[in-house]
Amino acid sequence: MLNLNEVSLQETNTSTELLPIPDGTVVRAIINFTGGDEIIPEFSNEPIFKKSQTSSAIYCPMEFTIIGGEHDKRRVWHNLFIHGDKIGNNGVPVAREIGLRTLRNMVDSAFNLNPDNQSQEAVNKRNITGIDVLQGQEICFVVSIEKGTNGYADRNKVKIVLTPKDNNFLQPTVGAINGNLPPAQAPVQPQNMGVTPQWAK
Repeated sequence: MLNLNEVSLQETNTSTELLPIPDGTVVRAIINFTGGDEIIPEFSNEPIFKKSQTSSAIYCPMEFTIIGGEHDKRRVWHNLFIHGDKIGNNGVPVAREIGLRTLRNMVDSAFNLNPDNQSQEAVNKRNITGIDVLQGQEICFVVSIEKGTNGYADRNKVKIVLTPKDNNFLQPTVGAINGNLPPAQAPVQPQNMGVTPQWAK
C-alpha cells in the first residue's frame, strides 16, 4: 500500500533546465535514430521515418549526443527531411535535395572523407545500404538555436554538418576513424532504435 497523505504539496525548485548551446558552437556528436513508424525503402528498411499529418513532408527524427568539451553528453535533436511540398526548378522536392546533401556530408564527416576525395574507397563508403549505417557513428556539426513557439523554449538543432574540408572540423575521437568505434560506443542494432544506448545515459 502506498500512503500519499503525508507527501508535501509544496513545490521544491529543483529546476536544472539548461540554456541552449550558443549558436555557432562546433561539436562532435554520436548519431542515434530515435525511430518512427514509416519505412522508406530507398533510404532504409527500418521504420525510422515519420510522415506529416498536414503536408507531404517525410522526415527522420535524429538525436545527437555530444562527446567532449564543455557540452559533453548534451543532446541535440534534429529532423532530417527527405520530402516536402515545395518543389524546386528541377521538379525535385527542395527537402529531398537538402536532405541528400546533408546525408552526404554526414557520411563524409563520419568516415573522415574529404568531399573532393573520389578514390574508389571513398566512392564505396558513400554507396550505403541505408542511412541507418550511420547509427552510432560520430559526426561534426555546427549548432544553431531554433526559436521556441507556442510557449516552447528555444532549442538547439543542427545548422550544418562539417567535413574534413572545413576549417572548423573537429577530428574524430580515438578509434572512431573509418567507423571503427571503441566497444563503449558501438552502434546499437536497428531493432533497438529509439532506446537510449548505455553510453549516452
